Amino acid sequence: MNWKNDFISLYTAGTPADYCNALDLKRNNLPKRLYRYRPITDASLKYRFNEIVRGELWLSHPKELNDPFECCSHLRVSEPGYYFDDKKLFEEMAKGIFEPKDFIEIFESEKWFDSLIAYISEKSTTAERVEAAIKKAIMSEIERVNYLFNALCRHFVRFASFTTNPLNLPMWNHYTNGHKGICMEYNTLDIQNIYQKNMLFPVFYVEKLPDLTSELIKNRKTEFLIFDYIAMHKLKDWAYEEEWRLIHNAGAWYSCLEDTPEDFYDKGKAIQFIKPSKIILGTQISDDHKSEIVQMANKANVPVLQSKQTEYGLRIADELPEKD
Repeated sequence: MNWKNDFISLYTAGTPADYCNALDLKRNNLPKRLYRYRPITDASLKYRFNEIVRGELWLSHPKELNDPFECCSHLRVSEPGYYFDDKKLFEEMAKGIFEPKDFIEIFESEKWFDSLIAYISEKSTTAERVEAAIKKAIMSEIERVNYLFNALCRHFVRFASFTTNPLNLPMWNHYTNGHKGICMEYNTLDIQNIYQKNMLFPVFYVEKLPDLTSELIKNRKTEFLIFDYIAMHKLKDWAYEEEWRLIHNAGAWYSCLEDTPEDFYDKGKAIQFIKPSKIILGTQISDDHKSEIVQMANKANVPVLQSKQTEYGLRIADELPEKD
């Protein structure tokens, strides 16, 4: 796990060299095999054909996923003073307006922002109400900025989800419509596209999602891609998924906003990836769907294995199912 901490430290260090070193470190620790759970229905068979035979990969729009907090920045606190740590702007505004004694007292205070709001409020006959109203108005604007940031992130980011575990029972249930679908194995050594290798990230499971609105308000410059950074974070509730993500943003396809088609903002996008190295059938897959998947796999020369419920738990059989 230590390499992940080193990776995120390098990734966010703020220099191009650190960013490149972070990507090198991650590539060196890329799992040799990643797995992708997929449902099988009559309607979805054409998409499974594209994945198995053509080597396509569907990058989902965040709204298509089951976590409503995908690609979200969460505000850290509800106190506006947290979001302003640069006194210079406020000092310039206050010069010539405040008495020198008051100016020094306010801006030498550890909680200078709160002192500033309190000072302004004291000039009113209803100081407490005015102070509360000012803080509420500022916090409301911060919330609006965070909302707009999240909306932009969800507009621009697309990703495909993988896991390191092909025997995850909750995932078999949630993502293969109750063990009726498949799990596709991908050999990451087969990925020749260096951009795609660079954009495969481990998911970081955290108690609270990053507050990137604070970075925007504080005008801190970052060399890393801020939308990608948000997309690689999820709440700890999802840690059982052991997820990796292939993350793309609009810049992977379009050079500027003017080139981005309007319909891009509301849907996912298919890309050329690699073919799966194996296909694992769910324990409850229907005979018809099993036959369809085996035919696709034969066409793509991809081995097919069968998962089984055993006295020792879920297991993957070594033998191939009979070919049709």
